[in-house]
Amino acid sequence: MSFSDFFTIPFLVNALVGGVLIAILLSVLSLFVFVKKWSFINIGISHAAFGGLAIGFFLGVNPTITGSLFAILVGVLIGYISKKGQIHEDISIGILLSFSMALGVVVMSFSNNYNSDLFAFLFGNILTITQQDIIMILVFSVITLSFLLYNLERIMYCCFDEELAYISKVNTKFFYYSLITLIAIATVLSIKLVGSVLSSAMIILPAAVSSQLFWKYKSIILASIFISVVVVFAGIVVSFQYNLPSGSTIVIIYSLIFFIVILVKRLFIR
Repeated sequence: MSFSDFFTIPFLVNALVGGVLIAILLSVLSLFVFVKKWSFINIGISHAAFGGLAIGFFLGVNPTITGSLFAILVGVLIGYISKKGQIHEDISIGILLSFSMALGVVVMSFSNNYNSDLFAFLFGNILTITQQDIIMILVFSVITLSFLLYNLERIMYCCFDEELAYISKVNTKFFYYSLITLIAIATVLSIKLVGSVLSSAMIILPAAVSSQLFWKYKSIILASIFISVVVVFAGIVVSFQYNLPSGSTIVIIYSLIFFIVILVKRLFIR
């Protein structure tokens, strides 16, 4: 199959468009996850969404909606417990992750009819993205990116020094919970791309790679977007050509780039 033939196959076009949108969205959010050291929050939310997805399948409701609502609830609870209970995010994440996974397993035990669909969501398949998924991702991406762009300076202020930002009359609580909510929804939407198990990598790796090359946060965002789009595009093409799992292929390519950047930087840049 020639390269141009990829753009004549509808499901591949949907995968490429959806993949690019998700790549841009997660790349921008990746900066805040990186600066706040929230990598474990994303892992917790992506696994916690399992409970919401299971409930959606069981009730016959769109699992993306129930998964998003459940992920938002878990994300807000993580922040609330950490703030009010003076417990580090890692502890509250571990507790809520365990509860959500256990709840999902219990819900699954009531029926066997949806198990295969649920595990398809867990491990993802970008080649099954529909136009409805693309519209949903596009609308959320426009809203999210507009919000982040408009409030970028204030959000970064909160990320670097929350106490000083509060003293400067920045609504730190609002931006704190807004970021967690946006990350939660983006995580659930990305489950369709690489699955719950691997979605965390797509929001952690962009800034992790770009921060090795740049130090200004705007440059990190732009580099993250560029690298992510290229990796998603390459991952879809390679996975289709060699009949490999698309999500896993994307994450492997991204991880290899990260290790190569680290190695080159260590060997040639002092």
